[in-house]
Parts: sequence; C-alpha cells; structure tokens
Amino acid sequence: MSRKPSPNPKGSMWNLIAYYLRFLRTERGETLRRMADTMGVAESTTSRIETGEQKLTERQAEEIDKAWKTGGLLGLMVYFARRASDPDWFKSFTDQELAAVVIRMFACQYIPGLFQTEAYARAMLESGQETDPQGALERRMARQSILTRMTPPQLWVTISENVLDWPVGGPEVMREQLARLVEIAELPNVWLRIVRRTAGAYPGLDGPFRIMIGPDGEADAFVDAPRAGRLVTDSEEVRWFMERFERIGTKAESVDSSRELLKEAMERYQ
Repeated sequence: MSRKPSPNPKGSMWNLIAYYLRFLRTERGETLRRMADTMGVAESTTSRIETGEQKLTERQAEEIDKAWKTGGLLGLMVYFARRASDPDWFKSFTDQELAAVVIRMFACQYIPGLFQTEAYARAMLESGQETDPQGALERRMARQSILTRMTPPQLWVTISENVLDWPVGGPEVMREQLARLVEIAELPNVWLRIVRRTAGAYPGLDGPFRIMIGPDGEADAFVDAPRAGRLVTDSEEVRWFMERFERIGTKAESVDSSRELLKEAMERYQ
C-alpha cells in the first residue's frame, strides 16, 4: 500500500515541519516504528504527522531533537508554527469545528457563521471582496450541519448587543436572522448570552474568538481576521482564552434575559 506524500512545504509552517520530519527520518535511515518509539507514540501517529494530518507536539519535537541531535530545530519550528497565521487556516478551523464536542465563542462584530441565515450570510459575503461568494455561501451553510447532527456540540455563545443592532442586509434580513437566533437559543445544547452596551468596557471589545474542545478533552482556540486566521494550540495560550471567555461572561445577561433581548431586537426591525 503506497503512503501518502508529504504536504507542500511551502503551504504553511506545519507543512514544512511534516515535510522536514520525513526528510530527517529517511536521511537517518529510521523507520516509522523506531521514530514512534522515540516519541513515545503509536506508529500510526507518526505516519499522520508526516502526512500533515496531525500536528507535531512540543514534547514530541523535544524527544526527536534530543535523540537526533538537531540542535532544537523541530522544537523551534513548532514554536513558530503555533504563533503564525496559517495559510490554510480555514480548513484547520473547520476540521476542529467539526470534531468539537464543546464550542465556546464570543462575537462582537457580526452573527457567527454557524448561526447565520442564508440572506444574512450572502449580504456579508457580497459586501466584501470574496472572489466566489456563492461557493463561500454554500460552504458556510454546510458547516451548520453540526447543529442538527445526532450528537451536536455544546455551544456556549456570548454576543455583544452591538451585533443585534447592526442592520446587515436591511430590516427584513435582520428580522429573519434574529428570529433564527431565538430558535437557536432555545435548543437544549445551546447557552446564548448577550453583553449589553451598558456593561461598559470589558475584555471582549478588542475582537471575537472561539474555543473548541475535542472528544479527547484537548482544546484549541481560534482567532480570525480578514483573509487570515490563527489556530491556537499552545495549552497556556488556550487557557488564556478560556479565562478571557469567563471574564466576558461576568458582564453578560442571563440566558433567559438574553432570549428576551433577542426578541425585543427582532421586533425593532418591523
């Protein structure tokens, strides 16, 4: 059975790590089995790392650097990969979103893509410089399948009140969008809360983010920006985002009060 090729090393820092790890291993005449023993993982894990399907961890890099006397090269590459913007950020993000069993998100600029109606999403995409707005719309709508699957993730959502009053697409689009949010807020796996403008200054004013927790309990954070994004996998930095989400939550209304605020905002778009 032929093995998958290494990913394009010019694609991202993570691709370069996968490519270079295989290069170093083959140059040394090491087998996947021996490399797995050095890392303290299963052979299948090393295979996935070399094909870019799984990321090399700091501990694994440290073990290889020590055994192969690389001068700490792989560890440094992992360090910078964790802090860099990923050119393939959207796929990294959607893969994590699909696998997550718990998602915590804060939105302060627009309704999160998972909850957008088709009309709201189209207005957002057409207002930007998206080269393929229809394709992007279809991909965004497809992501929402996680809300209706057999075992949907737990969704802890905090939204700035400003998002409710920004008339994306006009009154009719916003009324439909807020009605959709009310429906989502009533789902048993969703806890949606609103931070009112009267809360004053709070940590979330400088940007949205989300935290995704997988079935193994491992958590990643994601920060997006126009035409870029950063998947945060470093445990200390992820913990920082978790604490940030909790601090924002201290300023939010209760779930019940937030649901009433959504209904009031919806009625304003008559």
